[in-house]
Amino acid sequence: MKIALHELKEKTSIELTYDYSKEIENTLDILTIEPAKINCEFEFISGELFMKISVHVDMEMACSKTLKAVPYSMDFEDDILFGSSLESDYPLTDPLELTDIVFGYIISEKPYTIYHPDANEILFEKEKSPHPAFADLDKIVKK
Repeated sequence: MKIALHELKEKTSIELTYDYSKEIENTLDILTIEPAKINCEFEFISGELFMKISVHVDMEMACSKTLKAVPYSMDFEDDILFGSSLESDYPLTDPLELTDIVFGYIISEKPYTIYHPDANEILFEKEKSPHPAFADLDKIVKK
């Protein structure tokens, strides 16, 4: 998703759509992803580009317990400064490459754990019964 700087000089905002299906091939927890809808509002200030991005993306993530698909919708906004000053987030290049920047936000903003509704019913370890010699002691401790 490359944007030429001369295209930005004529506008104040741009709407983009990008399919991150190839990028999620190496992620284990994102199973499917719909094309991301990206809205960028920008302004050139003193030779730097100030950009406010808004992203909406729908995906299916793997349940942290069962690995079943869980639908997840993500919306986030952030301000990015492109330029050469110390305050800049990224260098101002022509063309601007937003693909990796937005994907980095998607990876960092997604939840670390997500649970399918069936996950609450699953126990991975069965409750162990005590050795018969300690059965009476176990009853006393559980009181």
